Amino acid sequence: MEKTELVTAKDFCTHHNVSYTFITMLEEAGLTQLVAIEDEVFIDNEHIGQLEKLARLHRDLDINMEGMAAIASLLQQVEELQQEVMTLSQKLRLYSDNT
Repeated sequence: MEKTELVTAKDFCTHHNVSYTFITMLEEAGLTQLVAIEDEVFIDNEHIGQLEKLARLHRDLDINMEGMAAIASLLQQVEELQQEVMTLSQKLRLYSDNT
């Protein structure tokens, strides 16, 4: 993994006004993944969007860790259902074009 694909946890915390403890708690809850390289902790760019959503939920709506876990699970289910709808829609379009 190249270092350019990573954001330091310190920079993320500063930019989003959250504590380092907050992101470590998210990792312990399985809601994000941190990468340790040498003496520094990083966040993969792939996880930044999800982490930003969770930080906003916590900061703006004061949602606790259990609530964020439930919301993250529901959002994942919604994304999967949206993908399934798109796939089925494409299949239906192909079927209707062939008839």
